[in-house]
Amino acid sequence: MGTSGRSSRAIEPRSSGARALQSISTGENQSNRQQGSEYCPPNASGQVSWAAPFSSYRWGPRGTGFGWETAHLTLGATNWYEQANQREQKPFRARTSQFNAPSSRLFAANFSRLARNTPPAEIVQALRNDVCVVIKSMFGSKPITRINAEMDVALANTAPGKSANMNADPLPEGLDAPTFGENTKRLDDLLNASATWREEMIDDDVLHDVRAEAMKELGDYWLSSAQMIELGPGTKAQPLHADGAGWWPLWTSGEAWKPEFTMNFLVALTPTTKANGATGVVRGSHNIKYSEVLTDAEFGFWKFPDDQVEQIELAAGDCLILGGRVVHRGEENKTKDEFRRLLSCTVISSALTPEEAHPLVLDREQAKKLPERVKRFLGFRGQTTTIGPNVWQDHRRKLSETLGF
Repeated sequence: MGTSGRSSRAIEPRSSGARALQSISTGENQSNRQQGSEYCPPNASGQVSWAAPFSSYRWGPRGTGFGWETAHLTLGATNWYEQANQREQKPFRARTSQFNAPSSRLFAANFSRLARNTPPAEIVQALRNDVCVVIKSMFGSKPITRINAEMDVALANTAPGKSANMNADPLPEGLDAPTFGENTKRLDDLLNASATWREEMIDDDVLHDVRAEAMKELGDYWLSSAQMIELGPGTKAQPLHADGAGWWPLWTSGEAWKPEFTMNFLVALTPTTKANGATGVVRGSHNIKYSEVLTDAEFGFWKFPDDQVEQIELAAGDCLILGGRVVHRGEENKTKDEFRRLLSCTVISSALTPEEAHPLVLDREQAKKLPERVKRFLGFRGQTTTIGPNVWQDHRRKLSETLGF
């Protein structure tokens, strides 16, 4: 044993992503973590970091080195994309004698495909047991046909290779295209771009019932962002990421209580196949102990090897549900003429702030027509939480009275 208390024998090189998954089943404890880590408070730009030996790893605001659909992980260096493409795998040393323990349960290629009439509690339990859940035929052919026609118009005026947030600063060193997809179009503001989404799909019973069941520990839920993603031919695989990383401090408090504070509902508007870039999911990643791996200088979402990423094919109208802890990516579109379309609907606890300011961008006359639960979902009603005061309030009267509808 060396002075650090670890074995001095180097083991077979693996990615640190693989090690993160292995740590789930080995039960490594705090004493086995690298020594000398110390949390540093935010600096003037709002970034935080871990002191030596983790000082080169930073987590911070978008535009500082790392970005993606809804989660923005930032490293001090900006050569992450080069590292990702090289699939760099450094040797490392075992932390415990159980490090190489079998983990067949962890890597089992197993997830549920359920009917839309499955009870919400069963759907949520399947989501917690498996890495993801697919709801078959979540939406019928008629709304899918209508929203595709609306997207034909909206996407015609959308440039590929850019963030859906047109106010976002470009990423450094020309990383917008590889991050968001060289031939991928992303469109936010779907409430105004699609009447089908606004008036029909957003009020789907399954969407709301599953959200309410999965996120009930924290109180109400609301829409963070709805984004259309059209992945065109030739687009390379996106960097692996977890949507919950956008609110990473919630992962640092330990594993005893880890409520679902964000979920992504990915609705296929076209068939998604392994050839045209069906979403790839890292098997077992919903069980990663983020409170431990976030202090590991070798950890990186993009380091999971390809053989741990399973593509989830969908028929048009199917919905892939992912929890915020799940590591995933849009895969490479290897076709010459297929455009893969997904509607990404990211939902968060009402204790958190949405990406899109829906009550400020949707016309009031349109909002008046919406069902009551959609008004609440979009922030036209006050929100209730279990971990603090009720939010989004007019303390004089109900928000509906203030708004006049």
